[in-house]
Amino acid sequence: MSDDKDSGPGNSRHKNVAVSKRLVVINSASSILARILNVTVLLWAYQYLLRRIPAEEFAVLPVVTSIMVVAPLFFSFFSGGVDRYVVDAYAKGEFDRVTELVSSIVPLMAAAAGVFLMAGLLFAANIEKVLNIAPEMISDAQIMMALLVISFAMQMLAVPFRTGYVVRQRFLELNLLGIARDFVRIILLVTLLVGVGPKVIWVVVATVSSEVIYTIVTVIRSRLMVPQLRFRPGLFDRRQAKELVSFGIWTAIGKLGNIFYTNAATILLNLYGTAVDVTSYHIGSTFYRQLDTMVLRAVQPLMPVLTAMNALEDRKRLGRTVFRGGRYALWTSLAVAVPLIVYADDFINLYLGDAEYSMASVVIVLFMVIFPFTKSVALLSMTAMATAQVRPFFLPAFLSKIFAFLIMLLMAWYSDLGAIGMSLSLTVVVIGMQVGYYWPLCLKMTDRSFRDFWTEVLLPGCLPAICGAIIWSALKFYDPPESWVALLGYSALGGCVYLTTLFGFCLNTQERQELGSIAARLKTAR
Repeated sequence: MSDDKDSGPGNSRHKNVAVSKRLVVINSASSILARILNVTVLLWAYQYLLRRIPAEEFAVLPVVTSIMVVAPLFFSFFSGGVDRYVVDAYAKGEFDRVTELVSSIVPLMAAAAGVFLMAGLLFAANIEKVLNIAPEMISDAQIMMALLVISFAMQMLAVPFRTGYVVRQRFLELNLLGIARDFVRIILLVTLLVGVGPKVIWVVVATVSSEVIYTIVTVIRSRLMVPQLRFRPGLFDRRQAKELVSFGIWTAIGKLGNIFYTNAATILLNLYGTAVDVTSYHIGSTFYRQLDTMVLRAVQPLMPVLTAMNALEDRKRLGRTVFRGGRYALWTSLAVAVPLIVYADDFINLYLGDAEYSMASVVIVLFMVIFPFTKSVALLSMTAMATAQVRPFFLPAFLSKIFAFLIMLLMAWYSDLGAIGMSLSLTVVVIGMQVGYYWPLCLKMTDRSFRDFWTEVLLPGCLPAICGAIIWSALKFYDPPESWVALLGYSALGGCVYLTTLFGFCLNTQERQELGSIAARLKTAR
C-alpha cells in the first residue's frame, strides 16, 4: 500500500493522482461490501429458480452468459490501455493529452461496437443452430442473448468516458452507485420472479435494465470529475491510437485466456454433457468467479496508485505495495475459500437439497484450492500494466489457458467426469503456471527474493487459513452441520480463530502501528 505522508498538499509530485493509503482502504472496503451484496442476491435468485424450474431451463443462463464473455475480448483491443494511459498522462499533468487519448480511441471503439452489434444479434437469432438449447427455450435464449449484446455494446462505448473514477480514485462513489444498481436489479428481479413467474429470462432482463441506468449515470459523473474526458474529432492521433491498440492487444490475449479459464467449460458441457453438468459446473464455479471478482475489485483502487508510482519512478514503494497487496488478497480470499472447501458438500445439500447437483460441491473444492496460488500475486497483472510490461504476463497466460482448454476438450470426449473433469483440468494447469512461472515473474518485476515472498506474503497470508481450517475440520468431524444455523455457527467459530491468528501473529510492525492508531481514534471519538 501507499503512505499518507506522500500525498499531502505540499507534495507536487502527487498532486494530480492521489497516492493515499487511507483512500485505497476506503475504496477497497466499499468494493468488498458491494460485491457481498451482489453475491447474496445472485445466490438467492439461483436457489429460487433451481427449486422451481428444471435444469434444462436454468442451463440456458450459464450457456448464454458464457458466450457473452467473448464480448470483453472484442473490445479489449481498443479499451485495454485506456485507464493506464489516461492515469499516466494525468499524473504527469498532461491534461490536453487526456482529451487526445479519448479522441483517438473513441472512433475505433464505435466501429467495433457496430460490428459487434451486427454479429451478436445475428448469433442471437440463430443461437439454437450453434448451441444445444431445449426447443421450448429457444425464444427466451434469443431474447436473453440480444439484450446482453445491446447492453454490452453500450457499456464498452462508455469505457473511455468513465475513466474519471480511476483518475480521481472515486471508487467509493462508484461502488455506492453499484450498490444502487444492485438494489434496482433486486427490486426488478423479485418483482418479475414473484409477480410474473419463475423464469430464468428475468435474471437477464433485470440485469440489463439496471446496467443501462448505471452506465448513463457513471458516464455523466465521470465527465464532471475530469472534464478533459471528451471527444474532439480534430484531435484524433493515429500514433496515440496505435499505442493504445498495441497495449490492448496483450490485454485482449489475457482476456481470451480467461475465456478458456472458466467459461469454455460451460460450452463444452453444453455440447458434450448434460444440463445437470452445465448447472452443477455453473453453481460451483460461481463461487470462484464471485470471490475472485471481489478480490479484484478490492485491489482495483491500487491500479492508478501503481501507475503513478511507475510514472514517478518510485520502484521501491511499488515493490512493497505488490507484496502487501498479495498478503491482503490471501487474507480476504482464504477467509471464504477455506470454509467452503471444508463445508462444500454440506452447503450444497442445504442450498439445493437435491442429490442431482452433488457434483457442484466437488467443483467448489477444486476451484477454491486455486486461491492460495493466484492471490499471493494478486497485483501482478496490474503491475505488468502499470509498468507497460504486458507481454511477459499476458502471452503465457493465454498459452496456458489454451493448454487447459485442450485438456478439457479431451476430458469431454474421452471421459465421463463431466463438470468435475472440467474443473480438475483448470486447477492443475493454473497451479502449475502460478508456481512455475508467475511467482518467479512477480519476484523479477519487484526485484525481491523468494525468501522475502515467503516471509512477507505466503507465511503470514496463509497461516490464519491453516489455523482456521483445523477448527473447521474438527467441528465437522465431531458433528457435521445439518442446518444453516449449525453451518453459520461453525463458520463463525473458525472465523474467530482465523481473525485471532491474523491479528495476533501475522501483522507486521507498521500494520500494528496503524491498527493501534485506528483504535486510538475510535476510543477518542467515543
